[in-house]
Amino acid sequence: MQRKALLQWLLTGLMTILITALAASAMAAEKTVIGKVNDNYQIVTDSQIYEIDNTEKGKELAENHVGAKVEATGTVAARDDMKILTVVSFKVLAE
Repeated sequence: MQRKALLQWLLTGLMTILITALAASAMAAEKTVIGKVNDNYQIVTDSQIYEIDNTEKGKELAENHVGAKVEATGTVAARDDMKILTVVSFKVLAE
């Protein structure tokens, strides 16, 4: 009986780890957003505001393209009520 309980406990633990890993990898998937860069380190789309993460690529985007419409690709993390975009690449779009 103890062996069966131990096996169930191990399987439950492994399933929990697997589900957590899958959820984390799904959240870390790259996303592309299109919107305008404002002077608050943000990209504003029609439906969402993304905070631009303070990385080298993010600084390049936020400091050099204020007011521009951009297509930015990166990973999105949720922190409190904010969406934070870690920019991997971007391009400035024509208006």
